[in-house]
Amino acid sequence: MYKTASIAFGISLLATFAYPQEIDKETLHDNLDYLHDGLYNNLPIVAHTLNEWFEEWIPQFCLDESKNDEHGFNIADMKAYDIKFDDCEAPWIVCNHKDSDVSIETLADSIGRIPVGSRSYVRHILALPGRGDGVAGTNGGDNIVFFDIGDNLLPALIHEVAHSTDSHAYDEKLSESDDWKYKVSLDSAFPNDYAKSSPAEDVAESSILATYNIVVPGGYPGIEPRWEEVRNQYETVQTWQREKADNIMTPGGQCQNRLENSEA
Repeated sequence: MYKTASIAFGISLLATFAYPQEIDKETLHDNLDYLHDGLYNNLPIVAHTLNEWFEEWIPQFCLDESKNDEHGFNIADMKAYDIKFDDCEAPWIVCNHKDSDVSIETLADSIGRIPVGSRSYVRHILALPGRGDGVAGTNGGDNIVFFDIGDNLLPALIHEVAHSTDSHAYDEKLSESDDWKYKVSLDSAFPNDYAKSSPAEDVAESSILATYNIVVPGGYPGIEPRWEEVRNQYETVQTWQREKADNIMTPGGQCQNRLENSEA
């Protein structure tokens, strides 16, 4: 789950473990919105082509989401697109509701900024209007759904993609490993309020810090004076992605381990 201001993102269909309530650590910030500009300005754009599907065709995932959501989104209000990035032969299939607060061009731009090594572990992305219940996004079955994400799309994408890489990119889940438990014990704080809720959310939030540290000149210490208080968390994410997954959080390269799209 990713939280920006009062907006929450949740993992659906994935088991999560909460941190013990007795953990007595401070949090550096309420949210990680302050990292957005540095990420946006330093994650390179990957060229892409955008093709809209015929109106009567829709991916099974988008169809299922429209049926399952209690707010009853009309499938006729959604459009499906192939987004073919230059770093992968297989396109990403994305659905966008006519009343969502992001354009398909903005979605394509932000998705393409996610390093392809990490992006490959996500199947589909769907943008819907806000539901009025405080939930702004989910990741279930490596499919990401956003509800009125707006200006925080890029860090939210990093967060949600990190749930998928945590599940698939390593020989075990980082968030459930003894290594993570130990490294968290070495730090005196959590990156933000939501990271404190569970190891899975902490890994996802720390992945935003790690990405910032990788791509922005000066790294995370260049923007955060209290960086040493969370150093073991974001450096562990960096170490795992480098040593266990061939630098999947570093821009460049071509897609590998690409997950299959759902049926049309």
